[in-house]
Amino acid sequence: MSSTVEQIKARLSIVDVVGNYLKLEKAGANYRTRCPFHQEKSPSFFVSPSRNSYHCFGCNRGGDLISFVEEIENLDFLGALKLLADRAGVPYQTPDPKLASLKDRLYAVLEAATRYYASALAKNEPALAYLKSRGLTDETIKNFRLGWAPDSWRQLGPELLRQGFKTGELVQAGLLVSPPAGTGKSPYDRFRSRIMFPIADSVGRIVGFSGRIFGQTDEETAKYVNSPETPLYDKSSVLYLYDRARGALRLNDRAILVEGQVDAVLSHQAGFGETVAVSGTALTRDHLLLLKRLTNNLIIALDADLAGVNASKKAIELALGLGLEVKIALLPSGQDPAEVIGRDPEEWRRALAAATHVIDFLLRTLKQKFAEPRPLAHAIEREVYPFIARLASPLDQAFFINQIANLLGLEETVIREGVKKVSNESNQSDRPNSPSAATVEPPPAPPNRRERLAEIILGITFWSSDPELKKMVEGRLGEELLAEFELKYAPRRAALGLAAEVAYQASTKLIAELSELLDYWQEENWREELNQLLLKVRQLGTAPPETIGPLLTRCQELSEKINNLKKI
Repeated sequence: MSSTVEQIKARLSIVDVVGNYLKLEKAGANYRTRCPFHQEKSPSFFVSPSRNSYHCFGCNRGGDLISFVEEIENLDFLGALKLLADRAGVPYQTPDPKLASLKDRLYAVLEAATRYYASALAKNEPALAYLKSRGLTDETIKNFRLGWAPDSWRQLGPELLRQGFKTGELVQAGLLVSPPAGTGKSPYDRFRSRIMFPIADSVGRIVGFSGRIFGQTDEETAKYVNSPETPLYDKSSVLYLYDRARGALRLNDRAILVEGQVDAVLSHQAGFGETVAVSGTALTRDHLLLLKRLTNNLIIALDADLAGVNASKKAIELALGLGLEVKIALLPSGQDPAEVIGRDPEEWRRALAAATHVIDFLLRTLKQKFAEPRPLAHAIEREVYPFIARLASPLDQAFFINQIANLLGLEETVIREGVKKVSNESNQSDRPNSPSAATVEPPPAPPNRRERLAEIILGITFWSSDPELKKMVEGRLGEELLAEFELKYAPRRAALGLAAEVAYQASTKLIAELSELLDYWQEENWREELNQLLLKVRQLGTAPPETIGPLLTRCQELSEKINNLKKI
């Protein structure tokens, strides 16, 4: 594995890897940008080509190109390694399932299930005929690895057990269901009589399934059954076909969001590889952050009425709040993208090309619906203000406020106050109540000034190759204390070194500045000792002079040292 890591780092620069996700600007020998892991207005996220590492001085995240991909793609180490190996053209061998960890075993069993379902579909003529009637070609069915779960309670399980997997692994992967304890029954297949859509993580590893019922007419049977939450599958953070859409999302600088798996597959088949879908849940903040890493433009396909927007209101508000440009692609009433594409892919292309900003769509729709100014004004207040309040850009807010004012013939201040009121109400409702807030653990205390000075001093020694600097630090701290500090700060060596480089790379008086930092550090040490001694003197109160005397003498010595140090 180490050779794979070394080959990846030899072929890929961290600047290129991070630059695929973020817009970097030069900052001396390094690069900087706003951190993707927390909200900030000014850039505190630095990338160092010389160290092949990154660090954010706002949230303290840092590491190499592999840990960056782990963080930004929400992947484990092996997933990040596979993605980077593919990008670098480095051979990557999947670990032997017999020797792998639990997660790797689950990936392996889900991959085996995908092959089994695909093989079963190839033998099921009615299911194949249904998919082709929806417009899917043989090539698409094979390429997207669609499958069939036979109408049997125990067929997949025994087959995978024969391949060497264990019952517990099949249950943990969400493929089998364990009956209630005491029934004496063995686990049974979760998916039965269903067309199977494998769901992959962002590097293409299967993590779950969505199964559409086929061949049954029982009204009580759910149309769709999705994998449960597992160690691999979190429906709130996985988008269907995101792994296949990544390149097109970046290339076309937009994401097309549809509701169903067939919608998404057909859209890809029609040439729109930037299409994704949710599976078994509403669109979440984590879904949107996945998209925002690659594009700021989102198109949502909806019916040509207010009902579709209202049904997606929360998702749209989340997207606007994250700074995404949200547009609506209008579809004929009651039709989904699969029906439109099946009838005429060109009609789908035209709908996407004509997509308009959600607020423009609402204003146009409401204007057509309400002829009188007063009902129109109230409708806009009810339907549009919440979206304007969520806009991340003040410029966008001002634009739409001006547009509404002109439409209604009102002063902009009236509209602005209305939007502000909605924003305040929304913020109040989003605020956590005190009981739940009390359960949140407080963040760790930030380092005090003495600790922070030690971090800066050690950072300079980690960064600079000048032996005089280290010699100065060793002379002031002592060999033993310096060794103790180097051991303490070793895990943060790269981050502290990068911080020092960013702060002092342009300095022409580094030795003088380091000397001053050492003086400050020494002063903080003496002050801390002095405060502790004074506290001890107060606690001793009326103790005999032979007890308090030496303490007071040391306090006087420390005060003189502090005063003399200030005069230097």
